[in-house]
Amino acid sequence: MPKVSPLFLFLIILHFSCKEVDKKQPANSLNLSPVIHLQDTSGFDPNWSKSNTIVSHLNAEPDNLHPSNGGSSPRSEILIQTQAFLLITDFENQTIAPGLVTALPTISSDGLSLSYTLREDPQWDNGERLTVQDVIFTAKAQKCELTNNPSVKAYWKNIQTILPDDKDPQKFTMIMKENNIQNMSFVTSFCIMQRSFHDPDNILNKYSFEQLDDSNFHAENEKELLQWAQNFNDDKYGRTPEYLNGLGPYKVSNWETGQSVTLIKKKNHWTSNSSESRLSALPDKIIYKVNKDENSVQLEFKTQTLDVSTNLSMGTFTALASNPAVSTNYHHVLSLTYNYTFLCFNEKPESPKRQKLFTDKQVRRAFALLTPVENLTRVVYKEYSTFCKRMISNVSPLKPEFNSSLDAIKLDIDSAAKLLHEAGWRDTDADGILDKQIDGSVIPFKVELAYLNSSPDWKDMAMLISESYAKAGIKTDLLPVDLRVFLEKARQHDFDMILGSWGGTPFPEDFTQLWHSKSWLNNGSNYSGFGNAESDALIDSIKTEINSVSRRGMIMRFQEMIYDDQPYVFLFCSMRRNLIHKRFGNISVFADRPGLLLNTFRLLSTTAE
Repeated sequence: MPKVSPLFLFLIILHFSCKEVDKKQPANSLNLSPVIHLQDTSGFDPNWSKSNTIVSHLNAEPDNLHPSNGGSSPRSEILIQTQAFLLITDFENQTIAPGLVTALPTISSDGLSLSYTLREDPQWDNGERLTVQDVIFTAKAQKCELTNNPSVKAYWKNIQTILPDDKDPQKFTMIMKENNIQNMSFVTSFCIMQRSFHDPDNILNKYSFEQLDDSNFHAENEKELLQWAQNFNDDKYGRTPEYLNGLGPYKVSNWETGQSVTLIKKKNHWTSNSSESRLSALPDKIIYKVNKDENSVQLEFKTQTLDVSTNLSMGTFTALASNPAVSTNYHHVLSLTYNYTFLCFNEKPESPKRQKLFTDKQVRRAFALLTPVENLTRVVYKEYSTFCKRMISNVSPLKPEFNSSLDAIKLDIDSAAKLLHEAGWRDTDADGILDKQIDGSVIPFKVELAYLNSSPDWKDMAMLISESYAKAGIKTDLLPVDLRVFLEKARQHDFDMILGSWGGTPFPEDFTQLWHSKSWLNNGSNYSGFGNAESDALIDSIKTEINSVSRRGMIMRFQEMIYDDQPYVFLFCSMRRNLIHKRFGNISVFADRPGLLLNTFRLLSTTAE
């Protein structure tokens, strides 16, 4: 999910002391600060590798590395290294900083015009300088209805036009249609693309922003535009190294499907001559290695084959943290995140293979009462479960907008059974499974629960959920899938229930992507189908309300609407399990995604090879 933050750099007061951020923290297994600085290890063990290569563990490979079309967390993490952005997230201070521009934008009094100045030094790999035309192309490519990026189109829709400055070729103004708390911050999530690389015939230049916004403009009837889009959407631009182009300091040298993605540092990157350049200190190579097998992952850390992971199951994390040899070589830190785990219902089944199981909110509330959230938390976090925050609504309890008046829904099988009975679900054939007549046919309550096959934590949770549902006469078919299949099923509404997680940030959120009904209609990230005219209007008001007090009241009401409708069973705030080799220093752990910035790591050996 794209990162979100406010228009005027309104800073959230976190639930933690700012003084904690400045302290150097020793490596330990639990630290509840939003920013943790680890102490560099004193002395370099002669048995440690002196290679300036980081091997980072992934439990799922990215869906792709396309600069526009994709949505997985591994993809976002890798794009930080290979791409560049107009504005970037300042993880240290949890705010926004200039990226490809010289400063934060100058904003007009009405908040609708944001004026930027591009830096003069950024160059593409072929030697071309970054230009305003690249920025304009990026916006048009993202807005074009033929581009395969449905989950993020809502963020680009608010751009009315981008105007180059008549006097200075480095300057441009982004004109927005309406005030929005993300009119500035949304660009931190989207990389700038090279026009000449992705559109050598300059096809998009023939079409105005107005045309791309016009509902009566049929892009599919424009032969040139259709051909451009078909090429732009081609999988090679998201998977084949020679077609992966970006302004970042690293490039993809190799992608072994299902195994690893290897990045190498560019020798002549445009930051090399910059006064603030730290390119020479960057790791020479970053290898993202995919390993889903828990025993194999443990072995790779015990043999120091892997350097880093933020993706360990809790069982593996605790096993490795308690191993004396591993503790000698690795920092182990359990840290906060703004991410949360959830169960999602398909409220609007479209596929003929999907029954109308969850169209009734009374049934959805019954399933919330059947879900053993506290037990799930203990299964995942074990002895650390008491530090894990319970999710009650769609807003993290770590944020000031959280509606504390809402009560957590506790496990209550008897009350759930009563609600299901009232909704017409009974065991009429005495087979132990509830059934109901729907559209003239008797349908047994058999629900398919899809979950990621990337970690045993997901499997353990799914099995516990299934056991609890069985006590009320629900048959649950468990379906483990890889990330690409999971996202495809979710976006195409081809599921009954899914068990997943969303990433979050400390900044105020635009709820359009996850909760607006149009994000269901266009196969975006509103997987459940939640929403009506009232909730859509409230979302639209929230994202345009700059006054924090007024906006907070709206968000409180929005949480009440979601709580009442029960499109999800909200489970818990995820905690990140970090393991980092001590041969690297300058390590900070952030609550914000991706948790670690690998390109800031410094090999401690002075004789790196």
